[in-house]
Amino acid sequence: MTMNDLVLIGKALSDPTRVRILVGLIESELCVCELVDALELGQSTLSTHLQIIRQSGMVETTRAHKMVYYSLSEEHRPLVKNLILLNEESFKADKRIRRDLLRIGERLQLRQAGQCCLGPGQLDRMEQLKK
Repeated sequence: MTMNDLVLIGKALSDPTRVRILVGLIESELCVCELVDALELGQSTLSTHLQIIRQSGMVETTRAHKMVYYSLSEEHRPLVKNLILLNEESFKADKRIRRDLLRIGERLQLRQAGQCCLGPGQLDRMEQLKK
């Protein structure tokens, strides 16, 4: 790992929203619209954060039809998992991260044949229909 790699990883980890994204990607790859819904972020805000994380090499992208999926890179997965384990108590106590993980689980249930087939905003629409 070069000094530049270390600086890019530090930059990726230096923002709470980017940490939330990485925590969300621990268990599953997620498409952009799933991240938008689960983290309750605007698509442009999410894209800015994802670009910084991508520059660090911590995430990889794959494309399936119109959907772009993000996942932790195999190279950096152990680093992210260890950072989360080191801070596990803080993450468990963080209401925002707990909500993110709950919403990710709900959003993943909307997949068909293991793939996202909906655009952003679906989770909130589903909640509104339930009322």
